[in-house]
Amino acid sequence: MENNDREQNSTRTICKSYVIDDGWNLPEEIIEVIDLTIEEAWESAVSRIEELRANHRGEWLTMDVAKKYRQLAAPFLAFYDGQNIKTVRELEKELQEKYDVTELEAINIINGYHHRDYVEKYYRIMNCIPEGFDQQSICDSIAERYLSKAAM
Repeated sequence: MENNDREQNSTRTICKSYVIDDGWNLPEEIIEVIDLTIEEAWESAVSRIEELRANHRGEWLTMDVAKKYRQLAAPFLAFYDGQNIKTVRELEKELQEKYDVTELEAINIINGYHHRDYVEKYYRIMNCIPEGFDQQSICDSIAERYLSKAAM
């Protein structure tokens, strides 16, 4: 149990990696606001990704799976007729049900589009890695708001 708690806490630990420009001369209170805001944003991002992981039904999408379904569909995509469309649609449905991907993602995977993006998305969800967390932009935004008000 202790090991599991440690793993969960390591997901929630944030390494602060932003730079406060020396020329800003920000008071300590504003720096504390920056720290708190970044921590809250991180907690929120981790909570969202943990919720996505908890709600995931099915197996996890991998590049091998995406390539397999693309290859299975390839002969039927060469020309469309009633039977081919039905077969492709069945493969899309199977992808959706087995790997819990959206209908659009399944269609794109079958047609060979955005494999890497989808595999990355589900890898991040599986491993609880938030997307696009930019500490520097949070820091800069708060500092700019403070400095613009201080200049008035």
